[in-house]
Amino acid sequence: MIAVLAGDTAGRERYVGELRALAEQLGVTDRLRFAGHVSDMPAAMLAANLVVHASTEPEAFGRTVTEAQALGRPIIASDLGGPRETIEDGVTGWLTPPGDVAALSATIARVLAMPAESLRAVGEAARQRVPTLEAMQAQTLAVYRELL
Repeated sequence: MIAVLAGDTAGRERYVGELRALAEQLGVTDRLRFAGHVSDMPAAMLAANLVVHASTEPEAFGRTVTEAQALGRPIIASDLGGPRETIEDGVTGWLTPPGDVAALSATIARVLAMPAESLRAVGEAARQRVPTLEAMQAQTLAVYRELL
């Protein structure tokens, strides 16, 4: 199994260097790829067995998470911000405490050990429940109407 780290690394060269050094120290460089910026994230996610979103800071929406869900990909995300609103832990994905490396690695190991059918079922449940743009717009307008 290969882990692919995708995302813009501009301005993060030192951090990426630290990750590469740690991977070398742990002897896992042959199982790790740094993809950098990926312009076709849907294709990248569809190629993945599992999507991990390990933010340590809350995001208002969490677009990566909902995109993975819309594509039916199993996802593990930090239990903060937007992911809390779209992931039902153990049903449509998994939530881990932000910054808790041990909990994240245990969840990754547990999820990767699951039978393929179970992973597909979680991905499908996520796909069916992910909020659409239209649903989010309707909910926003409903809140505005309540305020009038």
